[in-house]
Amino acid sequence: MNSVLQLIKKDLIVDWRQQNPITGILLYLASTIFATYMAFKGFVSIEVWNALFWIILLFTSINAISKSFIQEERRSHYYFFLCKPTEIILAKLIYSFTYLFCIALISLVIYSVLLGNPIINYGLFILNMILGCIGLSAAFTMVSSIAFRSSNRSIMMAVLGFPVIIPVLILSISNSFKILDSYILVQIQGNLTALLSVDVIIIALTFVLFPFTWKS
Repeated sequence: MNSVLQLIKKDLIVDWRQQNPITGILLYLASTIFATYMAFKGFVSIEVWNALFWIILLFTSINAISKSFIQEERRSHYYFFLCKPTEIILAKLIYSFTYLFCIALISLVIYSVLLGNPIINYGLFILNMILGCIGLSAAFTMVSSIAFRSSNRSIMMAVLGFPVIIPVLILSISNSFKILDSYILVQIQGNLTALLSVDVIIIALTFVLFPFTWKS
């Protein structure tokens, strides 16, 4: 775990020194939510609120995590001698999830201020958001690890990422809508379990595929 923690610390330092991506993502997030607020004049139904929240989070996660392995292009040869592939991908998964979850919380705060807050059960909503962020971060981290070896990275990200994130989005949006509609844990326990299963499958595939793509 020491190697994993050091890799996470390295990613944090790199992002802190290169503040343009972080400020760009925050600006994109704030401007998108503000544009939504101006378009709907501050009033939206629960269905629209839920859909817009996950759409904004989806596109923000693409911009935030797609760079995950692109910045490692010049360092990859050093990692062959310093760390195992499983340590590298575990550190990336942890960092990507933490990064995306922080963005999701900031998005939720801004979103609630400008477009209202229909959330009743915060604990259940945050739990579903955590599972959704795990799925999105794991999917885009896996796709980023494959795409950064190709010449057309943006195209590869879109082609490979779309089929992977579909089940995560469907379950996350469905769960959050039911939570906003006053469903309790017992009523959506099956959907939450399904979302967790999808997350586990994506993470397992990432650990299986990454060692081969990293050394190719």
